[in-house]
Amino acid sequence: MGLGKGPLIQFRLLKVFMIVNLINIYFMRNSSILISISICFFFSRCNAPNLRTETTEVDTNRFEIELVAENLNQPMSMEILKDGRVLFVEKDGAVKVFDPNTLAVNTIAEIPVNKRFKQPYTTSGQKYDADDGMHGVVLDPDFDKNGFLYFYYSPESEDPISLLVRYTWDGDSLDMTSEKILLKWETQREMCCHWGGGMIFDQQGNLLIAIGDNSGTNINSEYGDSRRTSGNTNDLRGSILRIKPQPDGSYTIPEGNLFPEGTANTRPEIYVMGVRNPWRLSMDSKTGWLYWGEVGPSTDEFNVAREAGNFGWPFFIANNEKYLKVEPDYDTLHIINDSPYNTGLKELPSKPVAALAWYDRNPSETFPVPGSGSLSAVGGPFFRSDDFKGAARPFPANYDGKWFVTDYVRGWILLIETDEEGKFKSMEEFMPAGTFTGINDIDFSPDGDLYVLQYGHDSYASYAKDAKLFRIKYNSGNRKPIAKAGSDKLAGATPLEVKFSSEGTVDYDDNITSYHWVVESDGREPRVYKEENPIVTIEFPGIYDAILTVTDRDGAIDRDTVEITAGNTPPAVQIEFIGGNNTFYFPGDLIEYAADIRDHEDENIDQSQINIWSDYLPVGFDLENLRSTLRSSPTYLPADAIMGQQLVSKNNCNICHNLDQRAAGPSFTEIANKYKGVANVYEHLSEKIIGGTRGAWGPVEMPAHPSISTGETKAIIDFIFNSTQGPENEGSLPKNGKVKVPDDASGGYMVFKASYRDSGSGNIPSIETIEIVELRDSRIYMSDVDSVSNMRLYTPHFKQPNHFIPNDKIAFVGFKDIDLSGINRIDLDIVGIDKLVNSDWEVSIMTSSADGEAVGHSKLADLAKGDDGLVKLDINATQGRRDVYIVFESQTYDKSAYEFEVRSVKFVK
Repeated sequence: MGLGKGPLIQFRLLKVFMIVNLINIYFMRNSSILISISICFFFSRCNAPNLRTETTEVDTNRFEIELVAENLNQPMSMEILKDGRVLFVEKDGAVKVFDPNTLAVNTIAEIPVNKRFKQPYTTSGQKYDADDGMHGVVLDPDFDKNGFLYFYYSPESEDPISLLVRYTWDGDSLDMTSEKILLKWETQREMCCHWGGGMIFDQQGNLLIAIGDNSGTNINSEYGDSRRTSGNTNDLRGSILRIKPQPDGSYTIPEGNLFPEGTANTRPEIYVMGVRNPWRLSMDSKTGWLYWGEVGPSTDEFNVAREAGNFGWPFFIANNEKYLKVEPDYDTLHIINDSPYNTGLKELPSKPVAALAWYDRNPSETFPVPGSGSLSAVGGPFFRSDDFKGAARPFPANYDGKWFVTDYVRGWILLIETDEEGKFKSMEEFMPAGTFTGINDIDFSPDGDLYVLQYGHDSYASYAKDAKLFRIKYNSGNRKPIAKAGSDKLAGATPLEVKFSSEGTVDYDDNITSYHWVVESDGREPRVYKEENPIVTIEFPGIYDAILTVTDRDGAIDRDTVEITAGNTPPAVQIEFIGGNNTFYFPGDLIEYAADIRDHEDENIDQSQINIWSDYLPVGFDLENLRSTLRSSPTYLPADAIMGQQLVSKNNCNICHNLDQRAAGPSFTEIANKYKGVANVYEHLSEKIIGGTRGAWGPVEMPAHPSISTGETKAIIDFIFNSTQGPENEGSLPKNGKVKVPDDASGGYMVFKASYRDSGSGNIPSIETIEIVELRDSRIYMSDVDSVSNMRLYTPHFKQPNHFIPNDKIAFVGFKDIDLSGINRIDLDIVGIDKLVNSDWEVSIMTSSADGEAVGHSKLADLAKGDDGLVKLDINATQGRRDVYIVFESQTYDKSAYEFEVRSVKFVK
């Protein structure tokens, strides 16, 4: 479906939602699949379910997303105790507990696990990074009595094996001597991938364990042929097992598994066979049916098992579509496993069970809600209201009988509803405006809250920034109003007429009963107004607080204040660029600027109160964060150091380090003096910051900061060195001057700051006006477009920016307020341009609107490609700021024909 004018709001939500998901699938896929980008529409060749997408009538603003824990180390899966504590395991073997009462995270065990492949294969981590390690954890149904926990992991050993192990939690730690190995099976550590990891107990006390196929994709190699695992009736891998643990650490086989005990060439533990990488398991407490998400080769699945069965992999995917091309041919009623590595039955159980729902990289007409792009199905809990009777904050009954599922890559949480037979009924998005990054697990706590465990999208990274634990709370009662006080001006000469505004005040229950304003200043009688938006004339100079109080029908109140300075007009500050472009910078150029300073009260501008600053903000740092700190930063700090100042505060470095006095650790001045001029100082100090140190400055240990990147440590070191300079270094740039753009500038911003503090007026203090403007990189990625029509969003892999694919005869992207002065050409970054030789696709550069004035036009096939891979389109000379639209048009457009992806555009002078 195209994103035209109507769905623009929806697109903006998607824009925020999808930008965070430009990532790799880390350890769940293989490199050949990751690198390939499918550009064809997916059409099901089998009978599709009757799709009915509906919206659950629940106000999403009743949900509150709360970050409760961070600085986690590759968290994998979790279990929630009856008392509300959250137990979770990390990939490197740590077992940790989050206490919602204290918000503390404590480690109760470290279990040695394998962390490396033998071959140098990795999806995006370091050489030999492995998917091996800790995979899953589950509590015994009688945990409160026996303290039993079950772990599925790959131990630290020379032999490639995996284990299902029971330990006892005693006090504040696991009793490591209580180890009971229930199951052991051989694996391979030669190459990637797929270990599964979900575990759950059913209502009969049976334990179900999801185990991946431990295979690559090359069917002609031993380690790539998943017929030897998923398709093998005599192998536990590529299966969901069901066993009944016994108190002595053994287990029995419950009735109803796929193969009765004693059946030759089979494993009786197998409940479901034919799965690839099954993740989180969930059980419907009403029906007893088993649900899970499954990562496929390029199509992912959400599955339900009402009984034991064969789910088809690697012979089938999705709606029992054939996957393998082998001889002899096979059908759903006669599957022959002729793999030379098969140790089980040759004729497999038939008919395989089709997936409940499925989706791939492209939009699906069958299941459109998941969207398009990279993917990695996880699964999640099945919700039944009866399971939360007496809970403090239960989710509403509207969600009863719906399965909460998530996708590691895309970050959404969806709701899937099934009918009485377990067949697909509907799908919708839960909290469309809520976005997450790399979810590994979600589950409900006894008090009704939904916990979200986030691994993040930094594969194999220790203590990655996005490794966090969130809690989603539901408020079923009255919601307190949110007051927002505003005014049309914050300062000015007297008499000063101010229009106060309560616009932006929100009450989701729409039951505000009163607005109450109090305008007060020291020594003057407060003035009260009972209007929403009063107009007030302030006669006397002074500093006034205007306090807005809103009250709802239930007596809930909220306040907000706006400060007004009467008797002094703020200075007017403006930065102008002379003879250049006012939107873009170009590497190596000299930018000529001029600051225009004016003030109503100051007859003569005090030149000593003018400060001018400029620097290049490298890619990787957030512009808005720089803006917030830059307002109060001295002019001698470069952009890197300003970002370092923020990082020092964020990481609480100033608890142990002051600027010029010792605290627990040395002062920044001491550090700067000691290391000034030292060779490789950035590398040396980066190692200390990230890894921690002891003894360099005395007995006090500096803890490690593994979540800080080397780019961030450089910024911190820049701050240390620059912040310790004396006042003689606090110079400002001239009011008018030139600044050189770094030759290697790419992707960041050239930022300019001009400020002036006036002399005040009478008893009214001075006011400083700060103007910050930036010039951007001339290459703009599709993630940053301002408008779009008839384009579908495509999310590729490896943290690449989003692409757009034309989805109709006429499609466009638009950019607001672009200075075209000096721009002579626009280069287009189009994936698949070489295959458009015989197409009729045309491209036009329009200004003002998509059907406005054309300043450039060509057939795509006629455009020449440069050495940088971008095609070149000359445009007419145009002066000044315009809205710019890149319009693609094909009179013979057919969605089944070859597609191309627009990745970025570049404005060239």
